[in-house]
Amino acid sequence: MSKRKSIGPLYASFPARELGLWLGDKMTKVIASTVCTLLWWGAYYVLLGVVNFNKNTFLEGAKETTVNELFKTDASMIVLGITSVFVCIFVFRTRIGDRQTRKRRR
Repeated sequence: MSKRKSIGPLYASFPARELGLWLGDKMTKVIASTVCTLLWWGAYYVLLGVVNFNKNTFLEGAKETTVNELFKTDASMIVLGITSVFVCIFVFRTRIGDRQTRKRRR
């Protein structure tokens, strides 16, 4: 009786599978960075609310402003943009959704 041949590890590591794993990892990181950035924007808005409340309460002669006016200033947008970039860099440097490294550790 003839012996059946197997293609073994060659089939298990074909290039399309590796590309799929890589794209899956990157897509997970894009989604995670989007969620984390949106959460950061919410936290930043709340922090601006605290700062605005303290400014309006404790500073004598300070101009009364709303949180939306404070949020839409140029300096606030620059700080929000720079910190959002840092959040995205942090998410991409972490091992969130990194299936390839988990597989290697087993």
